[in-house]
Amino acid sequence: MRRSLRTAAASADQDGYGACGTLISAARLATIVDRIEVAKGIEATRDYAVFLREERALVISDLHLGFEGALAEQGVSIPRFQRKVILERLGAMLDRVKAEKVIIAGDFKHEFSKNLVDEWVEVKQVLRFLKDRVTPVLVRGNHDNYLATILGDLRLSLTDRADLGGVTIVHGHEDVSTLHPIVMGHEHPAVKLRDELGAVVSVPAFLVTDRLVVLPAFSPLALGVDVSSYPYLSPILNRTPIDYARVIGVDEKEGLLDFGRVAGLKEIRGALLLK
Repeated sequence: MRRSLRTAAASADQDGYGACGTLISAARLATIVDRIEVAKGIEATRDYAVFLREERALVISDLHLGFEGALAEQGVSIPRFQRKVILERLGAMLDRVKAEKVIIAGDFKHEFSKNLVDEWVEVKQVLRFLKDRVTPVLVRGNHDNYLATILGDLRLSLTDRADLGGVTIVHGHEDVSTLHPIVMGHEHPAVKLRDELGAVVSVPAFLVTDRLVVLPAFSPLALGVDVSSYPYLSPILNRTPIDYARVIGVDEKEGLLDFGRVAGLKEIRGALLLK
């Protein structure tokens, strides 16, 4: 049975990994919540999304549709469940938050060198699902090189960035010039914990500073990159002082968990697994 994050954190504390206490206390004591306001009018949600309240817009990133098909082309076969999970997550998100737009901040599909048959099917199904309830807006990611071809059938366009409500939304694989706070994906941030049996708990997470919000990956197959490791993939992150960034974990059963600051995670790195 899957143990709760609070139980895993408590076990780590008993094993002597909790000298700093920042991560352990936050995970164990945090109240289960659906949303946390990270800036005025901007909320991190338990649906792996940022909600721009005034604009009634949700921002998600890194769905990586077609991932199983890409693995199959490499001779690796895994059960194909990602599309089902993503549709369930989208439905729950739109039931919980009454939005008018959903902005996908890049890497909507997975294979960056071509369009796979699976991607044609999955991208269209997910976008039709969204179009029935909201207006989808697609921002280009580094895996989206051929996505525009699929979008043509749906009369949707692909843009390099979206500026909305005083926020600039990009994927994050390239630097960007803007005077506004940035919301981005690309990095797949996560908190990685080890329990007393050596089992890994990987918790997708938001990284939040005054000028930057990094989204967790929406894909259930994205294992995530340890937030306490450096350097990062994104040039935007690598030019941002990140030690005091707030780390907000996302768990579908536990809700949102405030893990404190990146600097605190580094202090107890003995309780974390490197990516």
